[in-house]
Amino acid sequence: MTDDRAAAERTAAEDARRGLDRLVFFSDAVVAIAITLIVLPLVDLAREPGIGSTADFFRENSQGLAAAGLGFVVIASFWREHHRLFNRAVGFTRLLVSLNLLWLAGIAFLPLATVLKVSADPSDLLANGLYIGVVGLTMLLSRAEELVLVREHLFEPRAEPSPRQLQARWVPVALILIAFVVSLVWPALGLWPVALLVLSRPIGALVRRIRPRTARPSSPAGSP
Repeated sequence: MTDDRAAAERTAAEDARRGLDRLVFFSDAVVAIAITLIVLPLVDLAREPGIGSTADFFRENSQGLAAAGLGFVVIASFWREHHRLFNRAVGFTRLLVSLNLLWLAGIAFLPLATVLKVSADPSDLLANGLYIGVVGLTMLLSRAEELVLVREHLFEPRAEPSPRQLQARWVPVALILIAFVVSLVWPALGLWPVALLVLSRPIGALVRRIRPRTARPSSPAGSP
């Protein structure tokens, strides 16, 4: 009876690992396609006859090149965070799969939001709000995935983040939310409010150093 139960547990663990691997492989494929889509339009333009010199091509397509560079950096940073989370995971839930699909939707939409932002006027309210909103929502979904992994104890032993680490990782989400509001109130600032994200590390380090309050020991009866 014990052997049957152990075999069933091993089978369940293997099924969970296979399912998690499929989730990660699918996510990696979507991220790779999203990054590829950023540069494909530029490749098509470079193949057109009569594009002139290389210098002319770069000058005439400076906005597209800027969008490609920005999109690559942002999507790559999201992939690194996703890899960090799921590299230490040992299983998944339906909720985690749903959140991951929403996260992938944000990744897939980022190239379009990036091109619209780079091509639009710097004070374009809709372009600013759309870009910062997509980035912020994707960041929020990453944090939600981490919370599910923690709540369901789906991290490897000794890999689960501490409460202070979890709190510190919400700092960028709070900052991008502030940037989103600022960009809507003062659209002339363009993407400058996103620069608030440079404060993520120092504020996060400060949050991690804050020690939780400990209850004061009660005084013995009769003592002052």
